[in-house]
Amino acid sequence: MENFIKKISNAISLMLLFILSAVFYFSAKGFVVENGQIVLKEQIAHADEIKNGIAMVVSKNININANSRYAIGAENAPLTLYEYSSFGCPHCADFHLNEIPKLQEDFVNNGLLKIVFVSFPLDKKSMKGTMLAHCMTYDNYHNFIYTLFDRQRRWFLASDDTPLFKFAAEYGLSYDEAQNCIRDDNVASEIIADRQQAIAQLKMEGTPALLISGPDGNEVIYGKPRYSDLRDYLNKRLADLNYVRQ
Repeated sequence: MENFIKKISNAISLMLLFILSAVFYFSAKGFVVENGQIVLKEQIAHADEIKNGIAMVVSKNININANSRYAIGAENAPLTLYEYSSFGCPHCADFHLNEIPKLQEDFVNNGLLKIVFVSFPLDKKSMKGTMLAHCMTYDNYHNFIYTLFDRQRRWFLASDDTPLFKFAAEYGLSYDEAQNCIRDDNVASEIIADRQQAIAQLKMEGTPALLISGPDGNEVIYGKPRYSDLRDYLNKRLADLNYVRQ
């Protein structure tokens, strides 16, 4: 009986320690409990800047550096969605593989949305994947990105970069070309500049994140939204701009 009581006491102590640690962690990260939900204090302070429940308004004066040479959609689309993503991020893979095709069908094909992929590498392997993507031709760029997300575990968990170079070779980049690509300081500088702008001006700290830009301003969705919420959000912004999805 005494041993049983000790086990119960130890379990309770561990549980309390876990709860206290969780409270400390979330408090340190800026989370508080508001109306029964855990939310960021920053979001509470800027609640008047949140649009349609999922987007945060940012400055209209930001000139996005991200290169749009590989953009999907009409050049004159009323809205542009910048997809900030890291190749090693599972949530990014899920969004790109499953939600981007829906956006293409619902908005891009109607000329209402342009999508620009912007790599926001969070680790060395994702950085190498990003550099290889930048060295792809237009015809192979999007297929290579799809492959990196679709086979994410195969290259990201590998002991070396061999899978990355094999995938690059599938899309026309020889081993020597791939080696030169990942050593190209100009390519690296372009990627880092996009990442630093996202951190400094868009307050991005992780991926995925979506910047939706239009004549009515710039708004950011942090994290992976439900597609129904994203669809409703885009429909609302388009309606405000007097565009209606057919």
